[in-house]
Amino acid sequence: MELLEKRLNIESITVMVQKEVAQRMQAKPGSPDYGALSLAVEFYSEAHINMVVKPTCFIPRPKVDSAVITMKIRDEKPVNVGDEGLLFRIIKSAFGQRRKTLVNSIYNQCGFDMSKEELADILNGIGFDERIRGEALSLEDFARLTEAITDKINNK
Repeated sequence: MELLEKRLNIESITVMVQKEVAQRMQAKPGSPDYGALSLAVEFYSEAHINMVVKPTCFIPRPKVDSAVITMKIRDEKPVNVGDEGLLFRIIKSAFGQRRKTLVNSIYNQCGFDMSKEELADILNGIGFDERIRGEALSLEDFARLTEAITDKINNK
């Protein structure tokens, strides 16, 4: 994440990680592996698992499979948001308590000066049910939510 966030002058990053981590890094909305890591990797890069490496390739043998994943750094952001920090704050809150609705997660963790009802109205205003959970939203959806929350905060 540090390499991605620093936006160094590099074209790609190739690493070997546990297979489960690699799957989380390139997971899509709705899958059980999808989360804040998936969204962060998607924001900064295009990720692709190159190969799975079996435990028998190592001495000593680990108890898990590994995977080689390449993240091709994006030239341009996939979504436009005024405040990237706020985008990731909202994303992290959405997955900090996965079993809670998005409204409850944001309300409990972001500390915005607004009620749950106001947050539900924002979600409804961009086309989502107030009972939706974070794992159902794409990066584009989180960007729209971030902009809607920013507008609400700026118009108070």
